[in-house]
Amino acid sequence: METDADKKGSLCLNIARILRSQNKFSQSRTYAYKALDYKPSWGEPYLLIGDLYASSGPLCGPRTGFDSQVVVWVALDKYYKAKSVDPSVADDANDKIARYSQYMPTKTDLFERGIDEGSSYTVGCWINESTTVRGRKSN
Repeated sequence: METDADKKGSLCLNIARILRSQNKFSQSRTYAYKALDYKPSWGEPYLLIGDLYASSGPLCGPRTGFDSQVVVWVALDKYYKAKSVDPSVADDANDKIARYSQYMPTKTDLFERGIDEGSSYTVGCWINESTTVRGRKSN
């Protein structure tokens, strides 16, 4: 049976999706987090936030290169969080993790910038979240 909190959470997530379609990413994230206030163990809002972050490369950098790539770290954080709180979204989260991991900065990129894997890094732009540095192997 759907509770009042479930309905409010669903409404907030629907608003978040509409705002995303209007490229209002920060406001979309706010409503996704409001959805989580009503339904804390729901993975869908985390998936949406991850998608917002993953699609922010062009907003936060020159479309390619390091500044555009670091948004993947915080996106992956949200996908991992989604599947940890809500196993029903694990397949979707795993697909997104596999898809976006290829866009992380390479270990060489990190080395050249003097950034250590495992260190803390704050992704700026509109995101402003701290994450753990991860590098992918160069091809």
